[in-house]
Amino acid sequence: MKDPHIIQLRIGFTGPVVITTGTDSVLVDTGVRGKMHEFERQFQLHGIDPRTIRLIILTHVHYDHTGNLRELKQLTGAPVVVNKREAEWLRTGLMPIPRGTYFFSRMIVALGDLLMPGYASPVPFEADILTDEYMDLSPYGIRGEIIFTPGHTEGSQSVLVGKNLISGDCFFNIRNSMVFPPFANDIRQLLKSWEKVFAMGVETIYPGHGPILKVEDAQNVFAKRMSALKA
Repeated sequence: MKDPHIIQLRIGFTGPVVITTGTDSVLVDTGVRGKMHEFERQFQLHGIDPRTIRLIILTHVHYDHTGNLRELKQLTGAPVVVNKREAEWLRTGLMPIPRGTYFFSRMIVALGDLLMPGYASPVPFEADILTDEYMDLSPYGIRGEIIFTPGHTEGSQSVLVGKNLISGDCFFNIRNSMVFPPFANDIRQLLKSWEKVFAMGVETIYPGHGPILKVEDAQNVFAKRMSALKA
């Protein structure tokens, strides 16, 4: 089995990832809605044949990670994977609004609750495969695995490829290097997921929003967050 190559796409304000050997590929997340033309352009730009995509993995089911899902499944024919804790949310299109972790994001959540309840929800979709805490990707031609990284949402999961993590919203890299997610349902659980990732020897993180992140930057943020919790 060939070592895979990781390609981060730019789809609106999101960063879906293609993991590929050239002959076999996996797509992680499907971006914001109405961006199929961007996917098609980026596939062509990076020389990705959609017919090689054998699996579509959702890190979680917020609207900005599940847009274009129906169209991408139709284009690739690939089965869709979601954590079992979020399968019903995806099926019904009813997703709890996440909590804010900063003052500004708490204000956004408060306004969203008032003006746009359900704004984080996906378009309803029935997943093909449900994961729990682990899934091996080698049957799909990729040397990697899905790991359980809850905290941002109840069923958040990431993809580990060697020392690289495709993290969804477990990590961010936005707004002057903001690394800790501005939204998370369980901050303590999220920090436990970070600790788990660090213990696995991850060196490079591909966040769901923003450019590639070195693990050292996340470790510095982790230390500050843990100190704040203990204070």
